Amino acid sequence: MADTKGKRLVITAASRAYGPSVLALIGSLNLNWPNHPPVRVYDIGLDDETLAVLGGHGIEVVKVPPFCPHWRRHFTWKIWCLNDAPARDVLWMDAGLVVLKPPDEIFDALEHQGYFVVTNYQLLDWEASEAACEGCGVPPEFRLGKLTLPGGLMGFRKEGKVREILIEALSVALVEKHIAASEPTHRHDQAIISLLMYKHFGQVVIADGLVYSGWESPNQVPGQKIWVHRRRLLARDQAHFAAHISKSNGPHTPEVPPSSKTPTSLTGLIKRIAFLPLRLARTYASKATRYDGVRD
Repeated sequence: MADTKGKRLVITAASRAYGPSVLALIGSLNLNWPNHPPVRVYDIGLDDETLAVLGGHGIEVVKVPPFCPHWRRHFTWKIWCLNDAPARDVLWMDAGLVVLKPPDEIFDALEHQGYFVVTNYQLLDWEASEAACEGCGVPPEFRLGKLTLPGGLMGFRKEGKVREILIEALSVALVEKHIAASEPTHRHDQAIISLLMYKHFGQVVIADGLVYSGWESPNQVPGQKIWVHRRRLLARDQAHFAAHISKSNGPHTPEVPPSSKTPTSLTGLIKRIAFLPLRLARTYASKATRYDGVRD
């Protein structure tokens, strides 16, 4: 591992389908978080056009090697990237995110507690397989009553116990049955990270999942700092962010997609969270295959 002392890094990864999104993410960092750390993009199948844009703007790109037979499935590559990143403080951001306001406090959390995680308001027994529990060295009932820590946004100070968790996570993920989903609701990499965080820390400090990973709109809750748009950016917002990969002309807030509805009350928000498992179950039930980690 490279010398990581005193460094901060934002890392992400993208395949061809997320090429436009990774450009928007970097643009949102420049516009809405001007003092953000350097960015490294991991290539898991990017197209030549996106690679040319990133190279033209001096964005570091690292191609993920075939480090195991299933490296490109089940988000196994994400755990490898976390271990590979040459920095002490690493913030992972999925390519399908945009920053809305500076989240500088994330790095304060890394300094004081060694990690930064949020929740997707799902229970871990819903999203972690029994095989994942086996790989992580915990019984299946260990999952009960614990919130999942989603893999879309997570920060780690790669020292001491946290560094050991990341190393152990990769060791677990290298055995395919431990990271593969056996049910459509299982969530691969984040199941392993969640199990190991609870295993080694017991009580985990969890940040607000809507402020830092709101998924319905860029103004889902007051003070929202990150939006998980999942390729639902309007074309004009996509273009504006992509035009500012290496420059800034002031903050930019993306518009709400027509299909998004922002809760108008606390009661509405609670209902959305409470019924999310049912909505997900219906979605998964309508699909014949499980998502294995890369969209081309």
